[in-house]
Amino acid sequence: MPRFSFQERAAEKAAARERDEELLRSGQVSHADMARANGGFVRGARYKGPAKRIQALAASLSLEDDSA
Repeated sequence: MPRFSFQERAAEKAAARERDEELLRSGQVSHADMARANGGFVRGARYKGPAKRIQALAASLSLEDDSA
């Protein structure tokens, strides 16, 4: 039975990241397609934007920045 190696797994992940970055740099894959491929394939999920409380916080912070 093969044993798990943290070093081998780290090397595999680094190689996969490098492949992903090269595909993005070359334009072979869009950022959206890469996100879908690496995101676990959640079906039927839609981005609804930030929650109301986060929107309110962002608005209050931008008002503070404007007054400074």
